[in-house]
This record gives sequence, C-alpha cells and structure tokens, in this order.
Amino acid sequence: MPMKDLSARYRNLNADQLRDRLYSLETVIEKSKIGVWQLCVVTGKLSVNAYFAELLGLRWHPELTFTFYDVLKIIHPDDRASAKSQFQQYLAGESQDFEVEFRVKFADGSWHWIRDVGAIVSLQRNGRAEKIVGSWFDVNDMVESNQRLRKITRTIPGVIYEFELYPDGTMRFPYSSEGIIDIAGVSPEQIRDDVSVLFNLIHPDDIGKVQHSILESAQSLNEWFCEYRLIKGDSERWLSGYAVPERDDTSGVVRWYGQIVDTTADKALELELLESKITLEKAQELGNIGYWRADLTTGELAWSDEIYRIFGLDKEQVKPTIEVFDRAIYPDDFKAVKASMERARETGVHDVEHRIVRADGEIRWVHELAGFRGDDSRDVMIGTVRDVTEQKLYQRELERLNVTDELTKVNNRRFFIASLERELKSIVTASRICVAIVDIDYFKIINDQYGHAEGDLVLKTVSAFINEQLRPGDVFARIGGEEFALLLHRVEGADAKRRLNAIRQLISELAFCHNGESYQVTATIGMTMLNPQDTRDDVLHRADEALYRGKRDGRNCVVWSEVD
Repeated sequence: MPMKDLSARYRNLNADQLRDRLYSLETVIEKSKIGVWQLCVVTGKLSVNAYFAELLGLRWHPELTFTFYDVLKIIHPDDRASAKSQFQQYLAGESQDFEVEFRVKFADGSWHWIRDVGAIVSLQRNGRAEKIVGSWFDVNDMVESNQRLRKITRTIPGVIYEFELYPDGTMRFPYSSEGIIDIAGVSPEQIRDDVSVLFNLIHPDDIGKVQHSILESAQSLNEWFCEYRLIKGDSERWLSGYAVPERDDTSGVVRWYGQIVDTTADKALELELLESKITLEKAQELGNIGYWRADLTTGELAWSDEIYRIFGLDKEQVKPTIEVFDRAIYPDDFKAVKASMERARETGVHDVEHRIVRADGEIRWVHELAGFRGDDSRDVMIGTVRDVTEQKLYQRELERLNVTDELTKVNNRRFFIASLERELKSIVTASRICVAIVDIDYFKIINDQYGHAEGDLVLKTVSAFINEQLRPGDVFARIGGEEFALLLHRVEGADAKRRLNAIRQLISELAFCHNGESYQVTATIGMTMLNPQDTRDDVLHRADEALYRGKRDGRNCVVWSEVD
C-alpha cells in the first residue's frame, strides 16, 4: 500500500516550530484557493477546509464533515463512476498515485472541472489505509482552454503539428491536431512516438523524397516543403506539407512547426484547367473553394455560397454581378485582374492572385482560376476563387527567414548578393557606394579556447554593434563564418575608409569575459568602391584581395583596393 511518509521532516521540530509551519501552510493554502480534504477510511468521514466548503456553498465550521458518498453525489453523473473506480483502485494498491479530474456542481449551479490529488498518510494495523488527505484544484479554465484549442484546430484545414528529429535518427510527433484522422485515418496518439504508422502510408514512389527533404531541411534549417501522395484505404491523396525548423543547440534535436493539407482537389483542378474543361459541377466538388460563372457579354454573374463568405457579403442583400465583383477588387490590383481576363481570351486560362476589400473593410488575398469559352454569340468564364491570405502571410514569413542569418538575426549572404547585384544594375557613372568585407581576427582561437557557444556570442555581439553604426540605406550582412559584408551608400572612398576605421577601432574596444577571463577581439576590413564596368565577382574579388592583404600586413586594419 503506497503511503506518503513525511514524519522525518517534522520529527525534530518543537511545538512552536510546528505551529509556525502549520500557520504558514494554512496561509499558503488559503491564498492559493485550494480545497483540502481528509478522509478517515474507517469511519468514512470527510473533513474539509473553509475553501472546500465555500466551493459547495456551505458555511464552514470545525465540526463540518461529509462522507465519501456525499462527495460522489455532487460529481457529474458522467464522471462519477470513473472517479469512484480510480479511488478504489488506489485504496487497493493497484495504482501508485491518486490523481483524477472530474466535474463538480458548485453552489451557483455551474459545473467546474476539478483536479483531485490525494495520498495515504497513515495505515491501519492490517496494512490498509487509515487516513487519506488530498486537495481540490479548480482547473476549469485550463480544461476549457484545451477544449477551445481542439475546436479551433478542427476549423483549420488539414493538420497542424510539431515534428522532432533526434541526433540518433529517432523521429516523433509530440503534437498533431485531430485533422490527422481525416487526412490519414490515424490518431495523434498512434503517431506520437511511432512515426512509422504514418510513414508506412506514404506512396512507395514518394517516401524517399519525403525522407530526403526532411534530412535536407534539418541540415540547412531552411523551411520544409514537400508534395507527396498518401494511400488511405483504396484511395490515393495528394498532400502538401509546410514547416519551419529550429534546432536545439544543446540537445541537437531539430523541431519543425507546420501544417499538412490535403491538396487532392487542387491537383484535380489543375488537370481540369489543362484540358480546358472546368465546369460548375466540378468546381462545386472542390469544397472550400468558391465557384463562379460569368457571362462577359451580358455582365451576368453566378457564384456559390462560399464566395459570399470569402467576400463578407450577405446573400439576402447582394445580387452577384460583375460590377459587384469589380468593386471588391483592391484598387491597386484592378488593372492586373482585368489584364488577366483579357489574356484569357487568347490563352483560355484566367489565373491571377490579387487582393479584395471585404464588406467589413478587411483586405484579403484570393486566387482566381478560370477557363474561358467564347463564340460568336457570347463570352463565358467558369472558374473558382480561393482565399489564400494565410498562404501569403506564410510565404512572406518564409521569405523573411530566407534572407536572415539565424544566429545573428542580421541579413544573410543571399540578401547581400541580391542587394549588390541591384546596385550594379543601376550604376551608370562612378559611384559613391563602398563594398567592405569584415573578418574577425583569430576567430578559430576563440572557438578552440573558449568553445563554440562563446564564439557565437562574439559573432552576435560584433554584428549587433556594427549594425548600430550604420546609416539609413546601408546594407549589413553575415556572409559566412566570421565574415560580414557592408554596402555603404552616399560616401566617397576616403570617407568610407575613415568610417570603417572608426568601426574597426570600436570593435577592438569591445570587452568580453569567459569564466572570469577577460579578452578582446579585432577585425580586419577590406574595401573597394563600385564602378560601372564592375561585375559582382569583380567587386567581391577586390574586397577579398584587400582583406587578405590586411591579414598579411598584421591584421586589425582597413585596406582599400582601388580599381586598376
């Protein structure tokens, strides 16, 4: 029989100390709003504290007692049998701990979720429980929050999930929404610790692609995207997965947070467009995508109920017309939409993404996809409109992550190269733009002597410091390892060198400390000025050559490589 023996904690305390401990404990319990109970198993009497009585609408007094069965009566009928069974199992020694959740009817008539935690504190001579103490915690808000979360996730298309990859190759799904049941016919519990349950359903021709994409994303920490087929029963479904990874540097575990959606309908729609056979009946089968049919000759327009929802219109008050649709198009996108419709007269396909202004003023992104059919008498378009706002927001976030260095949070090499190439395309005369490469001197020694975590701290500190020295319009990026790059605008060569020397000097004055040992770092900088005839490789070669010349000349300097 499991028993909580706490006597050793109090054996050496005197009466005053015990009273002090008791007063402190009662104060904490009272302020924490915890219902405390003590059950004498022999008599069946249940003693409670004031807050326990308050929960049930009773006035507490020292003689106030209940019986075990009195408490059972106020437990929700649907929870009563389970609570009683778990308590009896605990008394019989069939379980080591007693913790159960159930609903209790409060004095105001409302039902609240309660977490009941108890422990045996004394035994009878026959070894059976004599006294059990426990606490009631009102967890109603937490339970209702979890229930709301489950309801919200049911409204999100597909499944949202967290996926983990461990250094030894182990994979887990710590969380997946209930949408996994609809997509794959398996439960979140089935795949939590055994991903093979889900992976075994992936089409044999696609499983290699999926596994490779996961490993590639884990290595590069780029966003994960994969389209693949899944076999569910006798049917085959197309799925699209999107996720953003992050690595725990301590454990080496890579975690992805993302969404998998069933794109079978979209794949079917693509085939229909290729064959120019989009029909109203087919669009109706696509579920959450609104369909429409427009007579461009008469201006008549018919659309499904889903479009009313997408555009925020009242079906009872608004009659669909091309004019109504046109008024909802975001003004800056109007020309692009009309141009796509004109192209459809030649290509047969109207395919455009644009913004709309809903009736409530909210701006949303939609994707229109339609087929054009024209003859001597009339021109007709039949197609769909789909709300892609969330995808747009997701795409923008991925674009942001794609040009940001994960460690230092400054721009990455991709962003810097794109900025440099943009400047080279626009330059027509001798420019006032400086390109500089900054390299932290002897950085390998820092990593070897103090560890990579300290090296990362140096990179983050130096990059943040340089970023603070820039003027509006300047570009700063980490381009690899301990190397950074700068684009300085509106500056002559001599002024650029003075600015870079000032930055170099200030870097050398930054103070670092590791385990009580203070140290400083220096940087070598190679610079050059842009010229109209330059290519990207020309500029980077000159800056690199200047950097390495500075390294050879003793480091901690700025070297200017001028054009031959």
